[in-house]
Amino acid sequence: LFLVYINDLTDNISSNMRLFADDLSIFIKVCDVEESQTQLLEDLDKITNWAWQWKMEFNPDISKQAILVIFSNKKKKIVHPPLFFNGIPVKRESSTQHLGVILDERLNFRIHIQEKIKKANKGLGLLRFLSKYTTRPVLDKMYKMYVRPHLDYGDIIFHDQLKDSMQLLESVQYQAALIVTGCWKGSSRAKVYADLGWESLSDRCHFRRLSMFYQIKNGLAPSYLAERVSDTPPNITKRYANSFFPYCNINWTNLEASIKNVPTLSQFKSALLKKFRPPARSYFNTTDKVGIRRLAQLRVGLSDLRDHRNNHHFINCPSATCACTHGSETTKHFLLECNRFTTQRNVLMTSLSRISSNVDLSVSQSLCDLLLYGSKAYSFYANTDI
Repeated sequence: LFLVYINDLTDNISSNMRLFADDLSIFIKVCDVEESQTQLLEDLDKITNWAWQWKMEFNPDISKQAILVIFSNKKKKIVHPPLFFNGIPVKRESSTQHLGVILDERLNFRIHIQEKIKKANKGLGLLRFLSKYTTRPVLDKMYKMYVRPHLDYGDIIFHDQLKDSMQLLESVQYQAALIVTGCWKGSSRAKVYADLGWESLSDRCHFRRLSMFYQIKNGLAPSYLAERVSDTPPNITKRYANSFFPYCNINWTNLEASIKNVPTLSQFKSALLKKFRPPARSYFNTTDKVGIRRLAQLRVGLSDLRDHRNNHHFINCPSATCACTHGSETTKHFLLECNRFTTQRNVLMTSLSRISSNVDLSVSQSLCDLLLYGSKAYSFYANTDI
């Protein structure tokens, strides 16, 4: 009923106007400062008169002022005369929030990204605390359900507008990956993501943008979005090229026909995700939380082993030589060669032989990979035992 009641508010307004629930925004492209001020003041007076006619009141006190944001990338700011609404000055602000997206006056979305990172970091604190008590799959789901949505929100709009902000977002996901896997800070981000089966936030946004573009191209989105689809003009700035429609137009052209011509959105998403999301490496339902963390550290190449610590320039590890003095303490050396663990290794090899008679104990590298990752040649249960 409220929407019906205010439906005629937009009548006779010269400026652009958008309504959402009880929020109203009017905006105009400024070519001449004086003309724009006159037009906006006239429209604000019309809104005030409409409210008086229908027994409503906007901004009843100074604490609920209307706000004005002037979006401009010019280095030399133009002085804009003040505006008044319902007898109260319109407050000048550097940013405003619409549907959870903070729009700053330079439209670089730095404030929005900083706010989302703050919220995501609170979730990381909870994940870090729960990592002592719960399993890796639960932590993985919690991150995707309660933390990553903050990083995703509005990403199809702000993607790649500021490189340093994109790096800050990615660092939040990297910290989450370390918490979920138990890997050390400094581990290769690509290797940690590959172990988890996560795509980078940059690749994820690329996927989300093209998924939205697919919906627009195929009539699955509001018609006013389809009206914006057009060929990208030549000689555009890098910033404009990174905005939604130019970015999607360019990347849609380069997309394989086998992907963009699929009949349904779910098929499109599945086909596109295969290009970016690595398959998660299985731990075959192993329940040993500490063991899984140690195994993850071995997989990504940063653990307590001297070779790993020396490669990452740890101060307390000046040499990669193993304590047995027979070579560097690499993963393969630790699992298959170091004479300090001969007894334990004999037990391990005997157990492997019992699991499968096909295990080749003579090829050290393939045997090392089998111990770290399992093998598709064996059943799920055999890999669990391995």
